[in-house]
Amino acid sequence: KVVTIHDLIPYIMPETVGKGYLAKFMEEMPKIIKESSAIITVSEHSKKDILKFFPNAEGKVFVTYLAPKDIYKPLRRQSCIQYLKRKYSIDTPFLLYVGGFSSRKNVKGLILSFYNMIKIFDKPLKLVVTGSLKDDGENLLKLCHDLNLDDKIIFTGFIPEEDLPIFYNGCEIFIYPSLYEGFGLPPLEAMSCGIPVITSNTTSIPEVVSDGGILIDPFDENSLTKSMITLLTDEKLNVQLRFKALNRAKNFSWLNTSFETLNIYNWILNNS
Repeated sequence: KVVTIHDLIPYIMPETVGKGYLAKFMEEMPKIIKESSAIITVSEHSKKDILKFFPNAEGKVFVTYLAPKDIYKPLRRQSCIQYLKRKYSIDTPFLLYVGGFSSRKNVKGLILSFYNMIKIFDKPLKLVVTGSLKDDGENLLKLCHDLNLDDKIIFTGFIPEEDLPIFYNGCEIFIYPSLYEGFGLPPLEAMSCGIPVITSNTTSIPEVVSDGGILIDPFDENSLTKSMITLLTDEKLNVQLRFKALNRAKNFSWLNTSFETLNIYNWILNNS
């Protein structure tokens, strides 16, 4: 058998999953790990987490990195801005978040950092937050209302995937302050579009982003606030990060992933 594990969230952050799911996961996963011939995971950090909880899996855990789809690429920025204005009524320069609303995604920290930033940054700017309002979504809406940010933060709801590259290309900066990721695909999608990225210096994210973005402490709101202001005001740094992002993203492709996965299956055949 081959088991693909993106992360070990139920073990590491059990408060972020439902009780029923957690109970089933805790009961079944040790059996699955024991019976598997190989375990495929998406980062060296996830591999370490797996071996931390299942040391007996040593020798059969393999890393195959994820990759962005081909649709994530640089597009004509002005065309993207006009499209977003027509379809989504976004007519102001904006920062972008793409991802879920689980507490580990730290969207609350992003909102608070943005709130602190606009108090000292006097240019017109909004924060666009995409995705269906699941998990903590409703609480985040209330937080924005309590902070009087209703006209500063746009919750788009579900976005069809074909529009996501347009959002990436149309934004000023992509921000992803997650507390834990097994891989962290959205920053890589943004980098593939040549967009400056601010993201976390924790778990697997530095392994993926490397020097292609600004890495901040996601537990430090001031660090994120300062990084946003720096990237919005330092044009030279902004341009440098766009080039670095594109260059870093070239290291990830589904062709490489498929070859590496095939090698794992061959390893299983040769060792069974």
